[in-house]
Amino acid sequence: MHLPRMTIGLVVAGLMLAPAGIFSSAQAQGQFDARYTLSVNNIPLGTFAWRAQIGAGDYSANAVGRASGIFSMLLNGEGMVSVKGTVKDGRLQAASYVSAFTRGDTEKAGVQMLIDGGRVRDLKIEETHPDTDRIPVTDVHKQDIADPLTALLIPASPVDPVAGQACERKLSIFDGRRRFDLDMSFRRNDKAMPEKGYSGPALVCAVKFTPIAGHRASSPLLTFLIEGRDIEIWFVPVAGTRVLAPVRLSIASAIGTMLLRADQFEVSTGVASGRM
Repeated sequence: MHLPRMTIGLVVAGLMLAPAGIFSSAQAQGQFDARYTLSVNNIPLGTFAWRAQIGAGDYSANAVGRASGIFSMLLNGEGMVSVKGTVKDGRLQAASYVSAFTRGDTEKAGVQMLIDGGRVRDLKIEETHPDTDRIPVTDVHKQDIADPLTALLIPASPVDPVAGQACERKLSIFDGRRRFDLDMSFRRNDKAMPEKGYSGPALVCAVKFTPIAGHRASSPLLTFLIEGRDIEIWFVPVAGTRVLAPVRLSIASAIGTMLLRADQFEVSTGVASGRM
């Protein structure tokens, strides 16, 4: 079963993914509603939608994605992810994470994970056809981690939201099945202009992808990511918060360029939470 492809595509996506649901009852400081298109060599491959609501003390994020087409050897299937957690000093820390993925009519996988202080406290995995050739995940791999959605909502600089220092970090990501690192560094400042919504400054971070555990060494997408000559993530401020969110991710490799680009990135502030 190769459903992990969609999660990295979320990270591609990291990262992935749940339909909009019920957020906490707290007043939100800010929220965004984003729609992305995934392509390889300018050929559309899939879509990805992400909504997040960030309050003074808690947050919720939900996403849903689907990929298919002629590049199905890299990405194929659909999935959803939902995460809830707390906010402290502008930093997000997950408390619960749920994901579900399907590929065709028979392949399914689901994860339910509780996280406490960056450490996995409880983990339940259900899958129809477990892979037996994965690199084992140990207890050490479940410490000092963040889920894919939370990891990509990075804290902004308090002085300048798109200052380069926000890039200088390592994201240790665990989606319940795979553990990997994204080592980021400042690349440049640019301007993001989705077709709808946000238009303004963007922080561009260079990324190095390192698989740690839970992956299949023979995965085509894993090879694509490891051999990627140039990986970039573009981040923009979420108004009303001290958080940056991704609007673009590109991976250039020998076989071409994979691009996840926001066609829509709409931000609002001070919105009371509820069903989105």
